Amino acid sequence: MPELPEVETLRRALERELIGRRLQSLDIYEPRLLQNASEEELQRALVGQTLQSVGRRAKFLLFDFGPHTAVLHLRMTGWPTLTPVQTPRFVFRFDQKKTLYFSDPRRLATLHLVPTAHAHTLPPLNGLGIEPFQPTYTLKNFLALLQTDQEIKRLLLDQRKIAGIGNIYACEALFASRIHPQRPAKSLSRAEARRLFAQIEKILARAIAEQGTTVKTYRRLAGESGNFQNFLAVYDRAGEPCVRCQTPIERLTQGGRGTYFCPTCQHRV
Repeated sequence: MPELPEVETLRRALERELIGRRLQSLDIYEPRLLQNASEEELQRALVGQTLQSVGRRAKFLLFDFGPHTAVLHLRMTGWPTLTPVQTPRFVFRFDQKKTLYFSDPRRLATLHLVPTAHAHTLPPLNGLGIEPFQPTYTLKNFLALLQTDQEIKRLLLDQRKIAGIGNIYACEALFASRIHPQRPAKSLSRAEARRLFAQIEKILARAIAEQGTTVKTYRRLAGESGNFQNFLAVYDRAGEPCVRCQTPIERLTQGGRGTYFCPTCQHRV
């Protein structure tokens, strides 16, 4: 699933290409994509409107058309592109010959329509936790979240607590912080918590600079892969030597997700 860096990379590209364009028509080819409005309601609200901005909250893209905003969650395989695709789930046609196609082979993506003034009150946006790079992401708030027996890796993936982090970047941040993924969150010392707090933003920022991580399906707007997969220290590297100590990277399962870590650098206290 695209995580914060991948969605932010797409957001920036979409903003460069589509801001100020007027939506001339739209077609929905996957009815279950729509969560709270029909295709006709979407057309009445958006067609003829000019795209004001493309925002992001965690892993969601927010297309602000003035009075209304379309909120898109890419899920596992969603991919917005200006290049025609074989079986698009929706097509938005803008003026100046710009057309946005949306591909989603797994058919899990969602699209909501909401009045722009109330966009951030829309479920599930209103249930998201603190987010890196936002004012709510403070050490004080982060430390408060750690007061639980929940495993630290699973806490990092809980979007109700910290929004935008997925499996790849949780593994990488824990490795960079030398913290075992199965440790109870409240077992972290203040120094460890401070280190993890900082490493999360540091790693996400570098991944954004590298335009995301392509492990399986993620593609940038024009179809190119991201670059950060070339810098992964532990994710998807089971059996390979640790970049620090040469110990083979191990894999375990937490909450149905694969976790990658170095048993030497991230020893369990």
